[in-house]
Amino acid sequence: MVNRLLIYILLGLFSNTLYAQLDTMQISGMYYNTNLYIYNPSAGSNYSISKLIVNNKPISENLATNGLEVDLGIYEMEEETPVSVTVIYNSEYPPVIVNPEALMPPVRFRITKPRYSSRNGDLVWTLRGVPGDNPIIVEQYKWNSWRQVAEIDPVDTVANNIYQLHINPHSGKNLYRVKSTSIKGEEVRSRNCILSDRNVAKVEVQSTKITNEIVLSSKADYEIYNSDDKLVLKGSDRYIDVSTLEKAWYKLFFDNQIQDFKKK
Repeated sequence: MVNRLLIYILLGLFSNTLYAQLDTMQISGMYYNTNLYIYNPSAGSNYSISKLIVNNKPISENLATNGLEVDLGIYEMEEETPVSVTVIYNSEYPPVIVNPEALMPPVRFRITKPRYSSRNGDLVWTLRGVPGDNPIIVEQYKWNSWRQVAEIDPVDTVANNIYQLHINPHSGKNLYRVKSTSIKGEEVRSRNCILSDRNVAKVEVQSTKITNEIVLSSKADYEIYNSDDKLVLKGSDRYIDVSTLEKAWYKLFFDNQIQDFKKK
């Protein structure tokens, strides 16, 4: 009799321990034609999640995987139908809901076309909607490709954030754009800003024979590539020291121009 009572007590304690290991998390929102993804950690053959409940309908099958996709489409819900997902899991290694924004209303995040002020040399644009955590990138089309000129942290304070950045346009026509990433991971770009600043003069190469130095008519960004298209020098100056370069042909990228030159 005593042994049987002891067994009952031990079983009760063991059951309570198991129960204490279980925990619950819940996420609610609306259906927007997007499935929910959950990382389901495991220890050996034991997985954290023991049950899912979607709108009071339990799911206990096919849960033995680290990457769970909760297919909300099988419930034949209309868009904007309320959704509640309850996850019952082992508290020792809790799961992670990878994309909780799937149950959030889609927010159209966009970047207005930048405007340029030749008076102060600033590029100005506005963010509309909610930016993601990724930085805001400003690019200039120069030397036949888009090149990053600035990286800015997003300001998550108001719906319409106004940004400005001082830029250094080259002579002639310039193209600038701004891009970032939405909370859904989609790249968002502004329309191209086309500008020209009459205060910026065309830069000329004043050196006729290049041995140790290239002299430009004014300070400019530059890049020098060898015959294998490998970048060998980069900077911003009027006087470019090429004394360390071997005697050979090179390409000089400067201002909005590309020129071949031979170092003698």
